Amino acid sequence: MIHTAKQLKDKVKNMSGGNSEVAQALIRTYFMERFLERVSVSEYRNNFILKGGMLVASIVGVDMRATMDIDTTVKALPLNENDARAIIERIGELQFEDGVNFKITSVKEIMEEFDYPGIRMMIEANLERMRQPFKIDISTDDAITPDAVEYKYKLMFEDRSISVLSYNLETLFAEKMQTILARGLANTRMRDFYDVYEIMNSKADQISFDVLKKAFAATCMKRETSFGEEEVRETLDKIKDDSGLEEMWNRFKRVNYFVDDLTWGEVSETIVEEIPIVLEDFLLKNFNI
Repeated sequence: MIHTAKQLKDKVKNMSGGNSEVAQALIRTYFMERFLERVSVSEYRNNFILKGGMLVASIVGVDMRATMDIDTTVKALPLNENDARAIIERIGELQFEDGVNFKITSVKEIMEEFDYPGIRMMIEANLERMRQPFKIDISTDDAITPDAVEYKYKLMFEDRSISVLSYNLETLFAEKMQTILARGLANTRMRDFYDVYEIMNSKADQISFDVLKKAFAATCMKRETSFGEEEVRETLDKIKDDSGLEEMWNRFKRVNYFVDDLTWGEVSETIVEEIPIVLEDFLLKNFNI
């Protein structure tokens, strides 16, 4: 286990090969993992369910993970600013031999511009004089089909894993698909497209497509959306041919080293081809869950 800022900096320097962008992502990941391990041993471990970019990066095996936040949903807990603050503070106060401390710097509701209502917390992690901010997004009552799973999250800085509750792969993928179809050309979150591409290319053989269709139906009902076959194909064709999305992808690629030389054409083609296959026989108004 890392105990000092110098140990962390030396480890990051070796892992990043001198790339400052990679180094910054590694430092952020380290502190988020320190918080996640505290969740895993806390009294709230069965209430917090990991989802989002941090989970996707772990599942698909992105070597140098780059995400800005810990994205979770909670069950059997109240979701308001005061209660959420108290819970996160209690988790952050758990003492480990890593020397890391956590401080909440802001709390606010996240609503209309997101797919779900919830709470966003800005956290400052400290190790000696090192300071690293990151976000924790907390939602509630998400439709997880059939249920959350026990996930062995492999730590980046140690040869071991921690056990946390997480979305199953099908629900994770279903939410990404719903977001892409619902937002269409208005979707500015290139990470959604990247995640779908990565899941389809590296984990398709681990997906139960029967479960995925049920998860997609449950997500659509939770988010009050529905899609017909023609609407799906029309939306996907527009996405593939849209120059604005391609420009956003190129900007996303420039500031996210992990994308490497992956082109918008490769990503959009995979999405356009695979989503209709995934949703084959999916009925617009008859969700057989």
